[in-house]
Amino acid sequence: MMQVARKKARCKVLGPGERAVIWFHGCSRRCPGCIAETMNAAAQYETVSPEQLADWVLTTARRGSKGIGGITLSGGDPFFQPANELAEFLNRVKEDSTLSVLCYTGYTLEELQADVERSTVLPYIDVLVDGQYVQELDDGQRWRGSGNQRFHFLTERYRSESDAWYAAKERQVEIELDLNGKLFLSGVPSKDFIAKLAAELHRRDVDVDFS
Repeated sequence: MMQVARKKARCKVLGPGERAVIWFHGCSRRCPGCIAETMNAAAQYETVSPEQLADWVLTTARRGSKGIGGITLSGGDPFFQPANELAEFLNRVKEDSTLSVLCYTGYTLEELQADVERSTVLPYIDVLVDGQYVQELDDGQRWRGSGNQRFHFLTERYRSESDAWYAAKERQVEIELDLNGKLFLSGVPSKDFIAKLAAELHRRDVDVDFS
């Protein structure tokens, strides 16, 4: 079974087009400045099977007049989940849809390729964004947290756009606030964004729980 901290049916700031996003729970790296630190530390997640998660993705893809173009896997780190279940989930999605898969991970591609179990997931991923977040190398790249992280175009799906992806500098985030006053942020925020936002909200006597 896999541990999922959060799901979002439609997102426009974590990959090309409109995508469903899955944040997996769990990562032991503790990178300084990680925006998912609170989420990883909390014991709040749902336990799902590959079948259940694939059904959610496929149902989401068919909902509405305009479907999503792909899914983005984030976290935490998707590769902290059981590799056989992650592969099964993505296989089910690929068999029943044309959705693209973009995946973030703190592992490097070379580390995943050398891992017998985790390497079985790679054939289902169109673009892998690899490498740990390094706060000192965060200079505002789109869809990457820091400059050491690389786009690996594992299929032809977006390969022709590689130069544009590396050149893009603008960042966007989506912010949602639920009725309990908890703030959910999607995207790769600019450096120190959360600290500055929290300070401003505190100045306005707004108490927000970041996730």
